[in-house]
Amino acid sequence: MNKEFKADISLFLATIVWGSSFPIVSLAMKGFLPYSFVMLRYLLATIILLPLCFKRFKNINKKTVIAGTIIGFTVFGGTALQTAGLVYTTPSKSGFITGLNVVMVPILIAVLYKKIPDFRIIVGILVSLIGLGVMSLSGKMALNIGDALTILGAIMFSIQILVVDKYANNVDILLLTFVEFFSTGVFSIIPSGIVEKFNFNFSFISVFGIVYTAIFCTVIAYLIQNKMQPYTNPSHAAIIYLAEPVFGAIFSTFIGDRLTGRVLIGCILIFLGMVVINLRVILSKAVVKKEENIGRNKDENIIL
Repeated sequence: MNKEFKADISLFLATIVWGSSFPIVSLAMKGFLPYSFVMLRYLLATIILLPLCFKRFKNINKKTVIAGTIIGFTVFGGTALQTAGLVYTTPSKSGFITGLNVVMVPILIAVLYKKIPDFRIIVGILVSLIGLGVMSLSGKMALNIGDALTILGAIMFSIQILVVDKYANNVDILLLTFVEFFSTGVFSIIPSGIVEKFNFNFSFISVFGIVYTAIFCTVIAYLIQNKMQPYTNPSHAAIIYLAEPVFGAIFSTFIGDRLTGRVLIGCILIFLGMVVINLRVILSKAVVKKEENIGRNKDENIIL
């Protein structure tokens, strides 16, 4: 088993874990306030990661702190908006809307770097936006507040992807992840205190949600991503991440989240749009594999 295959399997497992979080957080949000949930999740993740980073603190530098803080702010924005959105929308819809960050990245690149997307990306964006409209727009042609908050969260996650690409080079990944978690938790303290008055309504499901997302969806999943993604193509990894909303929808059925025909059609269109955007990578992988097989067959014929 080569490193790329191990990386793909690892990232796929991380994607399953992320998908499982949507129904769990949705249930927790029925009795817990969103900013407080995010604050406790990331501060707990910071505490869990602390023993692994303790001996490395002597090597921490200004670049790592700045990069981790900037990334942490985008994670805070995305997670807080996504979590707040789950109060008002279904976990399956939240998963697919959050998946739109794959669509939004090329839009942000076009705006920030004046780089016009190619035809394939434009088609993918249009298909995904149509899917979003079919899934989320009501009869009055308006998004509900949960869908709108989740869209804003997806935009923040898109910015996170660009920020990581810009700032997370040549730094200690473990220390960067620690600063990212810590800063996300600290940023969450402000709205948790001002807006929610630190009103913690603990219950079994809220505590379970905080602990589950802190351990599995934050510490373990992020460390897997940071450690294993360098062994595979970033675009290839993006394709694997497309499965997150699919698993979100699958796991959501266990808590009674039914996919109506309109929502299902919208989800399919969003997923197709994300696939279209990454179609070139899928095809190039197939071509490379075919060429490798042809080369291997030629070598075997030569030996024979």
